[in-house]
Amino acid sequence: MWPATFPAAGLMLWGLWIAAPFASTSLAPDLSKSQLTQMFQDFMRQFNKTYVSQEEMRYRFKVFVQNLEVSRRLQAEELGTAQYGVTRFSDLTESEFAMMFAIPQPSQLGLPPTLRESGNSRPGKTSKSCDWRKTGVIPAVKYQGEECRSCWAFAAVSNIEALWNIHRHLPRNLSVQEVVDCTYKIGCLGGFVWDGLQTVFNSSGLSNSLLYPYTGRNQTCQKHRKRMVTQIDGYELLPRDENYIAGVVASQGPVTALLNENHLQHYQKGIIQSSSQSCNPKELDHAVLIVGYDEVKSRRGSWTGPYWIIQNSWGEHWGEKGYFRLHRGTNTCGIGMFAATAIVRDSGGKKPVVCRP
Repeated sequence: MWPATFPAAGLMLWGLWIAAPFASTSLAPDLSKSQLTQMFQDFMRQFNKTYVSQEEMRYRFKVFVQNLEVSRRLQAEELGTAQYGVTRFSDLTESEFAMMFAIPQPSQLGLPPTLRESGNSRPGKTSKSCDWRKTGVIPAVKYQGEECRSCWAFAAVSNIEALWNIHRHLPRNLSVQEVVDCTYKIGCLGGFVWDGLQTVFNSSGLSNSLLYPYTGRNQTCQKHRKRMVTQIDGYELLPRDENYIAGVVASQGPVTALLNENHLQHYQKGIIQSSSQSCNPKELDHAVLIVGYDEVKSRRGSWTGPYWIIQNSWGEHWGEKGYFRLHRGTNTCGIGMFAATAIVRDSGGKKPVVCRP
């Protein structure tokens, strides 16, 4: 493997080949080739990137520069406070990124029936803000890896873990791999949260991750014989109403959601708000966990508005320590289209944990 850092002069010589391809782009009157080279070196160092050959490095440098231009475009179109730029995925083309992380588009005809216990509490009046991270019930941010499109399984499992903390005061570290293996024969090609929750319900529970660790590849389903398993009481698909979804988040716990991941490859921080032309709400290819919501208070001359707080499955070195924020109330990137949650009833006479503002 080639080392993660190279002398700037050497890279600049290799970088001469990009002069013609990028001469006409708007990337930058203010960025010279030497500056682009230094940015690429810094990127390689920060994210411990290595490449198998000089040819591969040249190609990744070209992709990196093209992605800087994409980030500039997203920044120009941004309606909120999000910032775009260099991320751990800046050397991937859009199609490569989709091959690693995008899941199939949901179909109305393919949705299973909701499994909801009768008498399950409905959301009451929505509070102004809620952040489940402040209560200690949210599982740690995880990384799904780049070989398995398992965001749907991570979202489902994190949903169950959080709800067990909230409603039964029992921490759980559950097996994502079991959901991947036992929901579909080729679960690493992508799937849907509701199918994962259906699998957990039908199999009477989910194993501990220590007994069934994550490998990030397709395996044969291993039945949990005589294992202690964590059960759910059903699951439900929520109405396409962001106020309703917020009420469920505040009163019951985090919920999963699908969205268009178009802006996430280059996202660094802030609140994403984009037009439907920039982030199509009908192209839903990524599953995440909504852990709360809030709003930016009114300040003269600054952006204001409500937003979701969302946990991703791309590790703590992406976004805001593994999280991102998204405008709430306008179905930004399709966030309100397919929200779903497991159902875990209270037990043992203990009151559930209350979300903190």
